[in-house]
Amino acid sequence: MNTLVENPLPVSPRKQLRIGSVIVNRPVILAPMAGVTDRWYRRIMAQHGAGLVTTEMISAEGLVRHNRMTLKMLAPDPALSVPLVVQLFGAQPQSMGEAARIVEQNGAAIIDINAGCPVRKVARQNAGATLMRQLELLYHLVETVKHAVNVPVTVKLRLGWDESSMNVLTAAQQIVDAGVDAITLHARTAAQGYGGKADWSWIRRLKATVPVPVIGNGDVTHPELVPHMIKTTGCDAVMIGRGSLGNPWIFGEISTNPAPLGKTKTHLGWGDFLATLRLHLEGMHEDRPNRPPGAWRKVIGWYLNGCPGAARLREQLMGLSSWEAMFELCRSATPEWEDRGLSLVTVKLRLPGGHEDHQRSRLGLALIHRTQHSSKPLRTSVVHGGNADSTPPVTEPETGKTDWRL
Repeated sequence: MNTLVENPLPVSPRKQLRIGSVIVNRPVILAPMAGVTDRWYRRIMAQHGAGLVTTEMISAEGLVRHNRMTLKMLAPDPALSVPLVVQLFGAQPQSMGEAARIVEQNGAAIIDINAGCPVRKVARQNAGATLMRQLELLYHLVETVKHAVNVPVTVKLRLGWDESSMNVLTAAQQIVDAGVDAITLHARTAAQGYGGKADWSWIRRLKATVPVPVIGNGDVTHPELVPHMIKTTGCDAVMIGRGSLGNPWIFGEISTNPAPLGKTKTHLGWGDFLATLRLHLEGMHEDRPNRPPGAWRKVIGWYLNGCPGAARLREQLMGLSSWEAMFELCRSATPEWEDRGLSLVTVKLRLPGGHEDHQRSRLGLALIHRTQHSSKPLRTSVVHGGNADSTPPVTEPETGKTDWRL
C-alpha cells in the first residue's frame, strides 16, 4: 500500500501540553465524529499534523456486552503516529468503568467521556449532552472511570442544555473534583446542535475556572482560527471536527504564528490531493472491500468540496460503482485545475477574515473561499447544523443548491 509522509508546520514554542501522563506535541486535536473518524481517517489526520486523534463515540454498553461491531471500533492501528483518544458514551457508572478497562487493555492513551453529543438516540439513553442536566451522574461517571483505569480521563462538555441552563462552569468544577485530567468545551448549548455561533468567551471563562488543560472546540474551520482561539481564550489546545472533512491539510497548515492570508506556508499541489485521496480510499477498501458505492461517494464528496466543477463531478460519480473508477474521475479533473493556476492550499484552506467575520445561515456556518486569481467566490461550504450521524451538506457555487446526498 502507498504510504504518505507529511511534514506539518512546527508550532511556535509554548508550554508543552500534557494531559495526565500523555504529552501532546501539537495543540490541534481531531474531534470524535460518528461515522467518520474510523481507523483510516484518524491515521491520515495524524500524518498531516493532528497532535491527538479521537475515535467515533463508542457505546459503553456495546463493549461490556461484547458486541462484535462495537469491539471492532477498538481495533489497534500500529501505524498510528500519535496518541489515540477513545471516546465512550453511556449513563451507567458500572458499565462505563468496565468499558474503560476494556478500552485501556486495547491500547487507548486517553479515555474521553461524551457529555456533549446532542443527538436524540444518545439523549434517549441519558448519555451525551443529557448529562449536562444530570451533573451528579456525570460526577459519578468520571469518578468511576478514573478509578477503573490508569490512563488519563477527559470529558467533552457543552455550555449547558439550553440558554436557560448554562451550567458548564459548575459541571467543570465538579468533574475536576472527580479527577478529570482535561476538559474539552464545544462552545454551544445542546439545544443549538451544530447551528448558530459557538461562543468562545465561555472557553475563556472555563480556562480561568479550572486548573486542568482546556481544549476549545466550535467553528474552527480554517488554520488561522487556531492561533486566534488560543490567543483570545487562553485554551491549551484546539479541537477540529467538521473542518477536517476531506481536508487533512488543515492540520498541516496550522502554526501558532500563521503566515498572512494569501501566503502559502507549505508547497502543496494537486498531486498531494490525489495521493491523500487514494490513500484514504485504499485504506477503506482494505478494511471493508464490499462497501456500498454510497460510502465511496460520501468520502470523495468531502474531498471534492471546494474544487472547481465539484457539482458536475459528483453527478458523474453517481454512475460509478467502484472506488477505482471514482478515483480516476477525480484524477482526470486535476489537470484543468492546474491549468487554471489554482492552488490546493488556496482552494481548501485560505479564507478571508476571522471568527467574527463568519457569515451564518440556518444550515450552519457558511464560509466563502476566494482565490488569489479571481475576485469571485470559488466556493461556499456549509458546515452542517444537523447531528453527529449525518454527513454535512455541500453548497455548490455553480447551482447554489445544497446537495444532501454526499
